[in-house]
Amino acid sequence: MAEPATPERPRELPEHVTTPLLALITTRSLDEDYAHVARRKAERGEPVRSPRRGWTTAVVVGAFGLLVAVAGVQTSQDADVEELGRATLISQIDAGRAEVAGLQREISSLSDARNTAEDRNEILDAQVGDLESRVRRLEVRTGYVPVRGEGVRITVTNPQSDDPNDEVRDEDLATLVDGLWHAGAEAIAINGIRLTALSGIRNTGRAILVNSRPLTPPYVVEAIGDNATLQARLLESSQGQEWFSLVNGLGFGYTAENVSMVRLPASTLRTLRDVTEGTSGNPSKTEEEVTP
Repeated sequence: MAEPATPERPRELPEHVTTPLLALITTRSLDEDYAHVARRKAERGEPVRSPRRGWTTAVVVGAFGLLVAVAGVQTSQDADVEELGRATLISQIDAGRAEVAGLQREISSLSDARNTAEDRNEILDAQVGDLESRVRRLEVRTGYVPVRGEGVRITVTNPQSDDPNDEVRDEDLATLVDGLWHAGAEAIAINGIRLTALSGIRNTGRAILVNSRPLTPPYVVEAIGDNATLQARLLESSQGQEWFSLVNGLGFGYTAENVSMVRLPASTLRTLRDVTEGTSGNPSKTEEEVTP
């Protein structure tokens, strides 16, 4: 029977309590391994030798300690690497957020610029449309595009007279044309020759020239405009009244009709001449020609 411990005789602790845990685990593992090997040798009839526990245990414990130390160092290094990787990732995230914020500001700026450009483009489109409309009107009035529309057709013939002075002259047709312009005509042609701001109606002998091209009677004057008012407004104008005085006084043949569709060709382009004053006070020779 075990005796109770007394102050004079302290109780001895068992080996598994006093032995360090690492040594105890290693020793017991080795004992179990040697016991298993011994049983196998005994079964085969081989001699069994007692293990030399002292130095073997020390070697194993040392190796195990070395492994534990290496594992600790590796764990510490892995922790450092993990911490470094985490810091790098956070830094990259912060940089990415800053880049995204910058891109968002740039997108906002570009969007504002696009809206401003679209507003400006609408204004320019309206201005271009207005300019194109003005150009078309000017092209019609200046005669450099073919046109068509309702209007009037006036036919003028010489009187039944043998006196050349009674024939229709350039100034007579010019008076009729001016009256039609004032009455609201948008485009006029005489015998198919389109009149423009640069057109000239001139007499050469008994022939009438329009844009330097000779005309032969009868003279057909076609004008595009409102055929409901064009003839009436011609009669109301001063040029129209002068024209009808010539018709009645000289006996010109005159017939006018409203036409639902008048087609007038484009005028032939004429060359503008820029003439400058010479040193002697007289106009010098042409220095430049500009085609409109």
